[in-house]
Amino acid sequence: MHKYGWAISDVAWSHTTQSGADMTDARTRAHPVDLLFDARHIRRSGIGTYIRTQLPLLEEAAARHGVSLAVLGDADTLAGLRPSTGVVHASPPSAPMYSPAEQLVWHRAFAEALPRAVWLPHYTNPLARLLPGNRRMLVYVTVHDAIHLLPRCVSGQNWAGRSYARVMLGADARACRRIFTPSEATAAALKEITRSAQVMVTPIPVDEIWYEPADPSLSPVSGPFLLYIGNTKRYKNLPLLLEAFSDISHTIPHKLVIAGGGASLRTLDERVRGLAEDNRHRVLLIGQLDFAALRALVASADLLIMPSLHEGAGLPPLEAMASGTAVLSSDIPVLRETCGDGADYFDPHDRAGLANAMRAYCVDDAARTELAARGHAHVVRRQHGICATAAADAICADLDLVGSRTR
Repeated sequence: MHKYGWAISDVAWSHTTQSGADMTDARTRAHPVDLLFDARHIRRSGIGTYIRTQLPLLEEAAARHGVSLAVLGDADTLAGLRPSTGVVHASPPSAPMYSPAEQLVWHRAFAEALPRAVWLPHYTNPLARLLPGNRRMLVYVTVHDAIHLLPRCVSGQNWAGRSYARVMLGADARACRRIFTPSEATAAALKEITRSAQVMVTPIPVDEIWYEPADPSLSPVSGPFLLYIGNTKRYKNLPLLLEAFSDISHTIPHKLVIAGGGASLRTLDERVRGLAEDNRHRVLLIGQLDFAALRALVASADLLIMPSLHEGAGLPPLEAMASGTAVLSSDIPVLRETCGDGADYFDPHDRAGLANAMRAYCVDDAARTELAARGHAHVVRRQHGICATAAADAICADLDLVGSRTR
């Protein structure tokens, strides 16, 4: 599935037939269940990609292990499930993350589903687990990154936000049967907070469709271009990319395309829009795209550039490699872990270094082709080494070990 919120799975999730809706209504009371999976944020980018990736894998693993599964979500986001998967409608719907309303959602969902275990795909702490009937419930949480713990200049979080994140992560470490992370780097960051955390690294696979040829006619950009995909939060380090591009734009024919982010282009890093407008004829801010256009855009780029100061794992460079696009990545541990020898690296604080690397690959077709081939070989090897159902299998195995319901 896909980092940016416009995944191929969106087709399945957004085209709900009336019969599909009737099927959902018919199974909303197929409880109690062994496992409740929180899929309320399936429409979002980032975490939504993770949910869309894990949900079919979880359904497959649950069927294989004989584990009953229910999914928590809003009524308009729960199409495409297996007939055997139960549904719990979130009440109240559309509750924001980390809000009192979200706590109420979990309180009602636990009371309805009576789950033996719950998997929350973002780090949080449902207070309803402390109620007498829920204290034996196994809790699983996915922590995608430790960005909220970083200094404000990187994370954008004030002291209160960083303190809240530390408290929540500590509570998860004490309460969770397991914490899943997408990278060893994120696991190490959690271990620095609390060594007692039961952390399991479960790398995210690249959806197989990225390996298939894309239709170049669907790309919204023509001519040679460099590409960044993602949001514009401070840790993404987009000002470095924009400044480095401005230094070399007069020496190369390429445009710089920044795709994704939507409203965040205006609100999450105030520096980005100003820098882009300074070079408006060569820098394109194109916002979100449907998946077919996104895939064509990635496959048509000469380079994908990942300038981040911090990441949880980093799927965009892997998806670019699978598409046959060369990748330049910031030299930080998590992206070294993700990209291996499939990318070329630059210091994310070195404007001139990035500018020189971009120019070198823009003018040297042979070097760029070699880098793209190296990237494709890396992502294929990585894909073959991943157990896509590792997290789901671990939960099902725990449920098998615990045995029959004791509430």
